Amino acid sequence: MRIASIDIGTNTILLLIAETGEGELKPLLEIETIVGLGKGLQKNGVLSREAMERGVQALAQYMDHCRAFGVGEIFAVGTSALREAGNSREFLGMVKEKLNLSIDIISGEEEAHFSYLSVARDLKKIDKPILVVDVGGGSTEFMLGQGEQVRRWVSLPMGSVRFTEQFLLSDPVQEREWADMAGRIRAMLSEIPEVIDPLTFVAVGGTATTLASVEQRLERFIPEKIHHFGLIRQALGNQISLFKAKTLDERRRIPGLSPARADVILAGGTILYVAMEKFGCPSVLISCHGIRYGLLYQRLNLGP
Repeated sequence: MRIASIDIGTNTILLLIAETGEGELKPLLEIETIVGLGKGLQKNGVLSREAMERGVQALAQYMDHCRAFGVGEIFAVGTSALREAGNSREFLGMVKEKLNLSIDIISGEEEAHFSYLSVARDLKKIDKPILVVDVGGGSTEFMLGQGEQVRRWVSLPMGSVRFTEQFLLSDPVQEREWADMAGRIRAMLSEIPEVIDPLTFVAVGGTATTLASVEQRLERFIPEKIHHFGLIRQALGNQISLFKAKTLDERRRIPGLSPARADVILAGGTILYVAMEKFGCPSVLISCHGIRYGLLYQRLNLGP
């Protein structure tokens, strides 16, 4: 059976088309489109007409891919931006009317569960605790678990788009702006209990995969080189210094950095860096999986 999952985030919309068999997923097509659905949401409280139209356009292309692959069922979910926007129901209505696609707005708890499950299934041979972080555009989820059981989770209202719009208003970014943002991140993370046990720290989402791509100076996105890449904290700190020193136009020319993500990568990278500080992690394992994988595992009851 061929199925698809769509993850509609604050900054990106992601598609996974896969085949199922023997309790496993075999990916056939994965696409990421940077739509910026939640841009301006912090200021206005609603999704802009332009952002909603970009979202519908991206989803229309995804539906074309699903038809071409003979997909039998599509699961689509929305996260932080659609949870918060005052007009999210209008966007859901547009998508239903134009594309006959239904979108479920999931809670922060569901978002965390899907992200964790995607990693746990991928790293099933690891027997020590796993800490998963998903730095999104509007929120960041932390999930601590072992095996497929989540022990603790938290969803915090900090993300690459949210904090770029809230703090990083100059071009290039002023040191004071960045320091204020880093201080806010540290304050928010101080509410999370310390983790004593040795653990495997894993990052999912577009911020994480982009940072791995930049570290390897990849001319194009190569999942095989990004999935399971180990990003050293000191190397991430060097990237943050690089992003701070450059204008937005200069950032767009950094090898490995998608021009469409150049505006928000400093905020996203800083969230991940401060989290590594908080939990004493010298390195983080990057995963190309995420909500769209966990969603299919859960909805189709796949696995052992």
